[in-house]
Amino acid sequence: MYDNVFTSFISRINDNLVQQLSVGFEKLYSDSRHTKTFCLNEILDSTLTGEWGKEKASNPFNHKSVIIRGTDFDEISNGCVGSAPTRYLKSSSFDKKFLKSNDVLVEISGGSPTQSTGRSILITNKMLEHFDVRVFGTNFTRTFRLNGPEEAIIFKSYIDFLYRKNVFFNYENGTTGIKNLDYKAVLKMVLPDVRQAPTFKQYLMLYTKYYSLVQQLGSESMRLNDAKENLLNRYF
Repeated sequence: MYDNVFTSFISRINDNLVQQLSVGFEKLYSDSRHTKTFCLNEILDSTLTGEWGKEKASNPFNHKSVIIRGTDFDEISNGCVGSAPTRYLKSSSFDKKFLKSNDVLVEISGGSPTQSTGRSILITNKMLEHFDVRVFGTNFTRTFRLNGPEEAIIFKSYIDFLYRKNVFFNYENGTTGIKNLDYKAVLKMVLPDVRQAPTFKQYLMLYTKYYSLVQQLGSESMRLNDAKENLLNRYF
């Protein structure tokens, strides 16, 4: 009972923190409308395709890995391990495509009539430390490698903002059940350069603090649940 209440309490706190960041960026965006413009590809170092690999090890798919799917984004961004599957990859992918801190992983295929593609997750070292093997995005995602932590926060904030505004519905193609995001066009969108806003540095500090706190609280919740499971297995 206690752990359920505690987990629910943490979930509400995290939702509130994420909402505050959303509101903060909308204000930052509004303050930047009459400043210089830029495109997201200007702060991008490179992009990498996702992987899926094999369910069981078999030559040449012999490198154990964790694959993050779009359905895992929420739990992992909240400091939990989630149910991301274990898969086996080739050396060519395993050595080059693993996720690093400050990467932004974006779901570019999938969606539904009421939900666009474009869900995303900002990768941090703390997040990666939850796993004992290298972590990759699924083949329905694309990894966007940024030039640094500041650029990663800008990129992630804009992707979230455009997703919330349903902009990505206008950048999707595909006539079958699966939609694909034209991410190359998204990268070329002309946007207000939020770095010019007087409150930008304040937003950066707030984002770093809140995002770290969200993961910390999620990790505490996960540890509490693990402790409960261990006690139940030992005594019942």
